[in-house]
Amino acid sequence: MNTHRPLKRSWKIAVLANIKDDNQPKPENVPPDAFADFDYIETVDALRAALETDGHTTAFIHADRELPFNLRKFKPDICFNLAEGLGGDAREAQVPALLEMLAIPYTGSRVLANGISLDKTLTKRIWRDRRLPVAPFQEFQFGDEPLRPELKFPLFVKPAREGTGMGVDMKAIVNNEAELRERA
Repeated sequence: MNTHRPLKRSWKIAVLANIKDDNQPKPENVPPDAFADFDYIETVDALRAALETDGHTTAFIHADRELPFNLRKFKPDICFNLAEGLGGDAREAQVPALLEMLAIPYTGSRVLANGISLDKTLTKRIWRDRRLPVAPFQEFQFGDEPLRPELKFPLFVKPAREGTGMGVDMKAIVNNEAELRERA
């Protein structure tokens, strides 16, 4: 991305995030940890306060479907990106891609890094192919694939394409094949 902007003393900074509200009812058919990656408004407010102590102007902009329009209204010099995206395997790359399309500088990982890193299996394959150390792993598409012989119990089972602690609970550690199959 080549977005050269003149150095200023103070910037207009948009803080982008998806907000977690424990008081709002969750939609039906959504896992209990579906919003685990979202941030609390108190986190966003604390971040804005810290940025403002250095003389910058900030605004919180919710990373929802109105984001492109709200960015055009606010016209930030830079975005502090905490956004998780709105769905799909590469959802964490959505906001960086939008910001690059609009030529707005932002904090955090670039589009490709976000798109790849949310896919844990792909990330491990890339690391392994570059001869970086990775723990033995196996991705299950259906749950009944034969277990690779190098995998030894206990094992840790996590969704391949979720962030933070999503899909991780007390049953994520499995001690035998029956627990593994149930979890997968």
